[in-house]
Amino acid sequence: MTARDGTPTARTRTSGLWRFTLFQFTLFAAIGLANTGVYFAVYAVLNIWLPYLAAHAVGYAVSLTGSFLLNSYITLRTRPTWRAFVRYPLSGLANLVGSGVLLHLAVTRLGMDEHLAALAAGVLVTPLSFLLARWAITSGTNERVTEGASSR
Repeated sequence: MTARDGTPTARTRTSGLWRFTLFQFTLFAAIGLANTGVYFAVYAVLNIWLPYLAAHAVGYAVSLTGSFLLNSYITLRTRPTWRAFVRYPLSGLANLVGSGVLLHLAVTRLGMDEHLAALAAGVLVTPLSFLLARWAITSGTNERVTEGASSR
């Protein structure tokens, strides 16, 4: 909808913002799924030569770094910074704590199956993780990646 002078109305701007946020969330979730595969691949390969906890730590670091870079460039179309990289793990920590609390409540209070509860908790906490990741990456920066800048 537009006003008589051709400018977008507040309703149109809000609707567009929600669609854009949903698009970003979808990209965030897809990158998260891909990074789960990256983590597992790195873990499985390194676990041949390294103890499992060392393989886990390296796999986590690789997938966290990949997630940060992909979400910076693709999801949020901004240049990654060291400041954002340091803040980025907060979204993962919120996901871990939030899903842990929900998992515990679902199993102990609602009597849900542990596997189903883990899946449900992860899905329910993902929007919070997305919002925190977006804040970590974009807070304090107005610089967006452009076509010319992203091809350098």
